[in-house]
Amino acid sequence: MDWLTVKRDVYFEDGSLRDIVADGMSLEKWELLCSFLEENDSVRVRCDGSELDDDFNYSLVDKMLSDNEHSYVASFNVCNVILHTYFWDSQQLEFDLSPNDVDSFEKHTAILSFMKQLATILQVKIKMTGESWHDMSLMEVTPSPR
Repeated sequence: MDWLTVKRDVYFEDGSLRDIVADGMSLEKWELLCSFLEENDSVRVRCDGSELDDDFNYSLVDKMLSDNEHSYVASFNVCNVILHTYFWDSQQLEFDLSPNDVDSFEKHTAILSFMKQLATILQVKIKMTGESWHDMSLMEVTPSPR
């Protein structure tokens, strides 16, 4: 698939974000995700808009998932594309990204590689959808056996 087709079909500009989602999360899968993301030393965590000094790890994620009083977001970089993940629901993982940030086939390939890694680590299907369109996938990746 060429870049112009990918841009038109996946990263089209409509003013909304793209979601990378995984359903069927469990505490064990959150722990696996944390181990994977801890390798990315540039994970920043915000609580109610203020940056936390805490290291990103499973005990912080466990706290964020159980805290209904505050809003948490973790942000990190994949090939100069900023991904944000929220901690609203322990059963669903969601990353947001701006389609405007994916402006080359190289960046698309890095995002696709990230999705494949997630699918393999978590052993769940990973979908990219339009913002809050979780029933309609723009891309899907199924897990490879470990």
